[in-house]
Amino acid sequence: MQPYLLGASLALAAAGAVWDLRWKRLPNILCLLLALVSLATAILTEDLTAAGGNAIHAVIALIVGMVLFRLGMIGAGDAKFYSAAALGLPLGRALPFLGWTSAAGLVLLLVMIGLRMAGSNLGQRDDKGRVLVPYGVAIASGFWLTQLVK
Repeated sequence: MQPYLLGASLALAAAGAVWDLRWKRLPNILCLLLALVSLATAILTEDLTAAGGNAIHAVIALIVGMVLFRLGMIGAGDAKFYSAAALGLPLGRALPFLGWTSAAGLVLLLVMIGLRMAGSNLGQRDDKGRVLVPYGVAIASGFWLTQLVK
């Protein structure tokens, strides 16, 4: 991947993590920008067949993410953010991305539990009383690790 494209995608992922930590949401414009940079990366650094694999990865990620959203397991922004990042990764990197994101999500949840046990009045709650987990942090971490650890 060309350095400026890698830098842009990593910066957008980091911005998503910060945004989700601060405001507990991932705006559509941020997801769109990450998707556009990811698509540009795929087109400029790979052949069109490989870029098609990236697109398949992103579509599968979006479908699974929207099912998880419908089940109330994740937010819609998380599904779109993950899919936008997936567009920048070949289909062959789908499992490492999922693995790193899951590991980062586990660390995030353990930190949140630890803070809660230490007396922190952690996090906003949704209309059903559930604590909002800034999973964009885990997605961004998974994306960073997938891009940088080969």
